[in-house]
Amino acid sequence: MIILFLFLEIGLGIFYNYHDKSGIDGNTERIIASGLYEGDDLDNESIKEIFRELRQQDMKWEPYLHYRFKPMNGKHNTIYENGLRKTVNPSLKDSATALKIFCFGGSTMYSSGARDEHTIPSELSKLIHNNFPSQNLEVTNFGCHGYTRATENIQLQRELIKNNIPDIVIFYDGVNEVISGHQNNEAGTPTNAYNRRKEFKIAHSYKKRISLMVYSSNLHRFVTTMQRKIFTNSAYKQLTARPDALATDIAETYIGYVKISKNLENAYGFKAFNFMQPNIFSKKNLTEAEQGYFKSQQYYENLYKLSYETVRKDSLMITDSTFVDISDVFDNANKTTYFDFCHTGEFGNKLVAKKMLSYIKSELTLKMNKNETVPKTE
Repeated sequence: MIILFLFLEIGLGIFYNYHDKSGIDGNTERIIASGLYEGDDLDNESIKEIFRELRQQDMKWEPYLHYRFKPMNGKHNTIYENGLRKTVNPSLKDSATALKIFCFGGSTMYSSGARDEHTIPSELSKLIHNNFPSQNLEVTNFGCHGYTRATENIQLQRELIKNNIPDIVIFYDGVNEVISGHQNNEAGTPTNAYNRRKEFKIAHSYKKRISLMVYSSNLHRFVTTMQRKIFTNSAYKQLTARPDALATDIAETYIGYVKISKNLENAYGFKAFNFMQPNIFSKKNLTEAEQGYFKSQQYYENLYKLSYETVRKDSLMITDSTFVDISDVFDNANKTTYFDFCHTGEFGNKLVAKKMLSYIKSELTLKMNKNETVPKTE
């Protein structure tokens, strides 16, 4: 029996390895056909390489954050030893004395689907260089897949404790707050927290070890996939909408984390901007490809629309000039901007960076003028 299990597990492992790799290229071909990369200086093979590298990315345990990126030296995705993605900084002359901008967010800030030089932080850094070519400035990309505002606040606190004090902080949120809330049916929990619960104290429980081994096996994947195809005509689990009350909890939790970061802002002297990010449900004119993304994940729609609306109506958000709703940033875009319900291509990243600069520019000028009169110390 054990030999049969091992034989099936190894055989299915070989099959799924091939299946998943070919699936990445198949999905990328559909993305290419959608016109997402039209106008970019990329051939089809390079676009496929970008998404293959995304698949190859791995994580390591990180205290308080649950995980962070392992280093990666890809052709299009570069991750340093500290777990942060490479940002192109044409204005950087000396990191020790540079005016610093920290960019926090999930995979959308990391900029999945884009090359290092075309991430949101890289595009922002290049725009600032065009406007202030003589300024010594460094933009850092703290974005990581699945990170929520709660995790980002912890990231920021850890930098402050190390005396790595930014001048401007950018938070780009909304998507993962909803995803994590939907996954766990609870606001404010980390993305994929249910997996961490399964793994907790596994070293002390043979039952947990066996259970995790079974549920993570290729054989279990095959059986559950066949069950879904037979009973639902789909290989994937069909998710349903969550109650509207959860949207209110998501919004209030997000607002709470904004308040916390504002206290840090006052204590350390930086300026934090809170950008509410766009998603497929906030774009007015959807292309044919985007309509497909909308329909395939419509179970998120009520949470996005209601949570965003609750945040917009909050008295603090209304009066706070550092809270900026840019969920309509793609309303005038006539081409495909998304490659799923929330991730954008390089064209979309440029539009987001341009919008961000329009809101932080006055504060940036203020900080630059101050730096010219007061020598910066570390």
